[in-house]
Amino acid sequence: MRLTKIFLTVAAAVATASPAFADNMQGITDKTIKIGNMGPFSGEAAVFNPLNYGPEAYLRYINAQGGVHGRKFETVFADDACNEAKGIAAARKLIYEDKVFMLMGVPCSGVAMAIKPMLEKEGIPWVGPAANPKLTRPTVPAMFHVTYTGIESGQAMAGFAMSNPALKKIAIVEHSNDWAHGYCNPASEYIKSHGGEVLERIAMERGSTDGTTQALKIKSIGAQAVMGCLYQQELIILLRDMQKFGVTAPVIGALGADFDQTVQQVNNPAAVRDKFFQPYQFKAKIGTPALKEFEDMFTKYLTKDELPKAGPPTNFYYFGIPVAIVTVEAFKRAGASPSREKWIAAMESIKDFDTGVLADKINLSKDNHVGVQRMFAVGLDKDGKQTIYSSWGKAQN
Repeated sequence: MRLTKIFLTVAAAVATASPAFADNMQGITDKTIKIGNMGPFSGEAAVFNPLNYGPEAYLRYINAQGGVHGRKFETVFADDACNEAKGIAAARKLIYEDKVFMLMGVPCSGVAMAIKPMLEKEGIPWVGPAANPKLTRPTVPAMFHVTYTGIESGQAMAGFAMSNPALKKIAIVEHSNDWAHGYCNPASEYIKSHGGEVLERIAMERGSTDGTTQALKIKSIGAQAVMGCLYQQELIILLRDMQKFGVTAPVIGALGADFDQTVQQVNNPAAVRDKFFQPYQFKAKIGTPALKEFEDMFTKYLTKDELPKAGPPTNFYYFGIPVAIVTVEAFKRAGASPSREKWIAAMESIKDFDTGVLADKINLSKDNHVGVQRMFAVGLDKDGKQTIYSSWGKAQN
């Protein structure tokens, strides 16, 4: 009798423990896959929300085709307002109350870093455009970058500038936060290792409404080029004030700004023509036939409120969509009975995958969760024509 009781107790313990070893199915039903789409849908940082709407357009497109293995995507939106405290609260709701399978989006690096401990603890997958390299370096089991981190972008910024032999003395203007340092530290290292000189790192904080001090400093130290690790509003101010004070050094901006929107809002061709450049993430110029299917996708599947108030979808819509393209590809590979573990393994199996959007193909593995590296540059030439460059003065074919 005693042995029978012991056997029953052990059997009960094993039965109780067994679900812990089962594949995690949170957010998945027979008919749906629940995705948390989190980003700055309010406040000044709402300029980044096309990075959320691009992926959503693709999920709606996939749903219109019948979904993946009979399941359609159900999106739960959450506003973090690019604020760490709000982001933590929003992520907690998505994970513990809405019980989403994964988080998609979170463009603001500060918010992404703030919620990273929660994601790691719970093993919740994340794929998003937040650029801080620390999100996926060192590798985190369920977190993936399929767009460019600050390391790749920072090196691209510096590499493009220094492909012009005349640009050796370079100033850096940056926010004093992890996002900016994630771009400008790699840029600074690249400049120094390739025979250039970083003359000075000049602070320009978030919320700045005047760039006079920075513009005059750039002029006084004789900088031949500027790395601008700034969000969009501050970058616009810097470009305007550099023009105002006759500072002719070209500015290579980080990806915290939408190129088209920045040019429009500077609203002065002389301040940007052949003077303002950014790393370019895409295989072709926006508006050309190579990317037309994505423009059509945005205009068909997004609502009026989710699209620009005027004009066609801009850079950030395209930069966001690979997040969903790769996520969906992993669900296709995970099979008809997906789980968190199968999806992660599927992500790590992706090799030489062409999103149809990005300049580089996606390559992931168990030890590498950063999928892309190669980039171009974008700017307006002397005639004001938007041009994609492979190096300084050399248009990409």
